[in-house]
Amino acid sequence: IAEGGGGVFLYAPPAAAMVRLEVPGHVLQHFWDLANIESEVRRESAVNLVNELKQAQDEHVGGSDGVMMGGGGGGDANGAVDGPALEGCSPVLVYALKRLARGLGSGRSGARQGFALALTAAFTEIPLVSLPDGLKLLKSSLEPITQSTKGAEARDILMGQLFGIAALVRAMATRFKSGDLPLDDALAFGASVAEETSRLAASKAYLAESAAAVVLELRAALGAGMGRLFDRSPALTEWITTPASKAGPEVVQLCMELWPYLPQKVKERCECVPQGGVKAKDWGAVFQRDRVETVRDALMESSYVHPRVHGVWDGLIKRAVEVPDAVETLWDVTCEHGLFTSGSHQRRYLGFRLFSTLLPLCEPETVPSLFSHGFIRCLLNNLNKDDNYLHAAAEECLDSVVAYCKAKDTPQQKRLSVIAALQRLGPNRFDKISKRNAVRELIGGLSVDDASGYMRELMGIFVHAPADGAKRAEGAPGGELFGNKRRLWALEQATGLWPKLPAASQATLVKLLVTHAFYQSDPDAAASKKGKKKSAGLIEDAGVAPLAEPLDGLREACAVRVSSLLERNLKAQRASSAGKDDKPAETKPAKKGKKGKKAADEETEAEPDAAKEAPADLLSVAADLCRAMDAKGSGARLVDDMPRECADVRGSLFAALDEVAGLAEKIGKGGAGADASVAAASAVAPLLRVLSVLQLGDWREFTPAIEDLPRCVDDLVKAPEPKKGKKTPAKKGKKGK
Repeated sequence: IAEGGGGVFLYAPPAAAMVRLEVPGHVLQHFWDLANIESEVRRESAVNLVNELKQAQDEHVGGSDGVMMGGGGGGDANGAVDGPALEGCSPVLVYALKRLARGLGSGRSGARQGFALALTAAFTEIPLVSLPDGLKLLKSSLEPITQSTKGAEARDILMGQLFGIAALVRAMATRFKSGDLPLDDALAFGASVAEETSRLAASKAYLAESAAAVVLELRAALGAGMGRLFDRSPALTEWITTPASKAGPEVVQLCMELWPYLPQKVKERCECVPQGGVKAKDWGAVFQRDRVETVRDALMESSYVHPRVHGVWDGLIKRAVEVPDAVETLWDVTCEHGLFTSGSHQRRYLGFRLFSTLLPLCEPETVPSLFSHGFIRCLLNNLNKDDNYLHAAAEECLDSVVAYCKAKDTPQQKRLSVIAALQRLGPNRFDKISKRNAVRELIGGLSVDDASGYMRELMGIFVHAPADGAKRAEGAPGGELFGNKRRLWALEQATGLWPKLPAASQATLVKLLVTHAFYQSDPDAAASKKGKKKSAGLIEDAGVAPLAEPLDGLREACAVRVSSLLERNLKAQRASSAGKDDKPAETKPAKKGKKGKKAADEETEAEPDAAKEAPADLLSVAADLCRAMDAKGSGARLVDDMPRECADVRGSLFAALDEVAGLAEKIGKGGAGADASVAAASAVAPLLRVLSVLQLGDWREFTPAIEDLPRCVDDLVKAPEPKKGKKTPAKKGKKGK
């Protein structure tokens, strides 16, 4: 066959005369358009070409012109490959089918996709050509691979064979569905396809994913008849029963997708799926930790399709989101302790892609598990420097998080979970390390009322014991979590809202944390005051309610978080005070600019969403609450009760704090010695309040350190008086001489 002179020439065997085949130019143009990069152009060209072929075939039926083409058309020089019969086909159809088959081996633009599409349409719309002839057509039209075939050429030929088989499978599905193809013929053809596809998958690793997709196309076409295919295809059975230690991601994919169709004897040989089997709606056994660990290495091998995500993950994620705790297990085993611990950039990139896929699909309670330590570390390491290999991928991942949280259809609870998870490293520390303002941007999108209302709901979840430790609170915040796991989640969410809370709500949260970190209800005090409700009311007012059992890790979590929040508040107060001092001076912008990178960043870190008003003195709130709790009749007692002598030291500390506070109040009214006393009061008061809270956490360590502090405070407060006495000894000294 050769083109020229405005048409196509068909050369018959030597004994026959040469026949000139006229193919219109616009028909030949369709072949060029099939290679177009635009999918719509390829689709339109395939439709038009098949219509032209059908018309040519209709005109040929019953006619005597032309040459009946059969066999040949390709293969090696010795004719080792038998060509298709193509009996009854018009010369134009024969030419087109062979050209389409040859075009599958072209890597030019969209040629392989376009020619496969046209081949599918041709075998679907023109049933004259049998499907087995289609397999022969592929083998005879594509060049055979020899020792002299170069690597790129061999790859194109193998990919062409696989695309051609996929095209025939889709044509078979249409014929079988319409009733034009009997089941036995479909099974016979399916077995041939399965054998050929399994052979291609074993020949080259890069063909395995596409080969698995062809097998799944067979399943979709044959339906329940797929189970009868394994007895006819030993190569497919061998592929699907590959041991887990040698399996690739395609084996895992085929095991899960084909499990309902596998014969029992084949199931018993499969290692990538639990022996109990997988029911249509029960995938819990597949996502047990030990089963996921079994196939972890196989799943990690899926990075060979970089930068795409292997098809096995689509099936896993789709089913994991429907199984309780499955997303957490899948992420922790395959990503946290798999992809992110690997030294491969491709695997870490895959981890970023999987995170971006899972975040919109998971429940709010699962978000903290996704923001795992290994993921955060890898993300920040690559965001920190522009020349890091995965810097662009890390930026894309973080941008997807921000975009998802800012989307209008994102649930508020999900948005708050992401904000809390990003702040797990500390107040605004994520923004500082990543050199991005992702957390600040997300917090800025919250409303104050929503944040405050949600915080109170979370506080209630934290203090109350779950109604039933074996049941989930469906529909409630954190309802997917059990027991104390849900309570710790609620605590983390509440503290994550801190930057958006007004001062009053921040004070409420600090009181809750201090109360449940260090105090518990005193039943003796409550019983001794039967006529008063105040004893029980203080715990309830500050802590919502007494902290219900079980308490594993809850008080320690409160102590850690209140310490972090108070430190954050102190930084915010210092930043606010420094800002006020700098405002009147119009000549200081240069100095501000110099300290902008370090000091200013730390001030910003303390309060990323700083309000125009000065931050509240929450340290005073915490100290006053501790004092009220320590008082007799408060109805509260320390969780770690301190001995009497330590309590006396604590009492003297509060007395010194009263003295400093009284002096500051007196100075505020215009008393004498304002400069020295105000300086002393402002410097010492925060220290005393900090120690009054820290002593509760470890009174054994802090009590000796603060034992002499009240006396030092007394000397500091009375410092102005000795100034007069200094002159008298000096004069006496001179007289003595």
